[in-house]
Amino acid sequence: MVTTKLEYSHTIGIASFEGRGFMNPIDLKYKNGTLFVLSRSNASNKNNRISAVTVDSEHKYEFANWGEDKGKSILPTAIVFDKNDKLYLSDEHLNRISIFDYNGNFIDSWGEYGCDSGQLNRPSGLAFNKQNELFIVDHLNSRVQKFDEKGKFISSFGLFGTNEGEFNYPWGIALDIEENIYIADWRNNRVQIFDSNGNCVKIIKNFNDSEFNKPSSVHIDNRGYLFVSNWGNNSVIIFDDKQNYLSEIFGDASLSKWCQEFLDVNPEQSSWRENAGLFEEEKKFWKPAGIETNENLIFISDSCRHRIQIYRK
Repeated sequence: MVTTKLEYSHTIGIASFEGRGFMNPIDLKYKNGTLFVLSRSNASNKNNRISAVTVDSEHKYEFANWGEDKGKSILPTAIVFDKNDKLYLSDEHLNRISIFDYNGNFIDSWGEYGCDSGQLNRPSGLAFNKQNELFIVDHLNSRVQKFDEKGKFISSFGLFGTNEGEFNYPWGIALDIEENIYIADWRNNRVQIFDSNGNCVKIIKNFNDSEFNKPSSVHIDNRGYLFVSNWGNNSVIIFDDKQNYLSEIFGDASLSKWCQEFLDVNPEQSSWRENAGLFEEEKKFWKPAGIETNENLIFISDSCRHRIQIYRK
């Protein structure tokens, strides 16, 4: 069996209610040199937003902050870009898909609560195919629905259950170059792979003599490698383009630039950190969620530690 060990690069992030930093980042996308990070926060803190940052920790702007008005969000779940650089955001509280331009300006929104075709019950993962059709994981309806870019329903597949092709709290989604569809079937502790017509072609439940524990997100890189956020075990599992197991990583974080700057001007906080002595523990993932890659780097949203861990391919 071939295995591989990723090389850790650096970390971006600090817990922040606004501006520079994140609050429970759950998804992320890299586009045109900018990393867009979705902070989910929670309904009581109201610190959800999309932050546009650089790989070198420059905070550029933010949008889709808390609220029910158009262009706002309450419990955001995922983001994705279409082929025209428009960003789509799903919100499981509002049962709404919101659309923004690259600079965060609101364009449009659509979505209706329900269980009929085209209606949504807590939408989560998002992915576009080559035809610019949008797949939405409709997770409490236990199905995946396909829409055109303006929200017109096209088709769906899946229903509640544990058998092949059925779902129990599906969450993340990804498409490979052949437009096979990968679904993180969260409560069934597996990843299911479907062809472009929604027929199940493979199920992955085991890796390296272990089993998934609440997989939340899936991602396919430009080599066809599969990355799975093993949310329940605080790890990320990596497979090659044939779904052969390669490795499992648990986090290697160093202090981010933003954290170091904070500690430099708050010596009492630095002292408390030294006294706690949890340096090895703080390196590890805590509920990893969304995964993204570019040509050289792998970005992993380390949700409960409010940061992005970055590895080199």
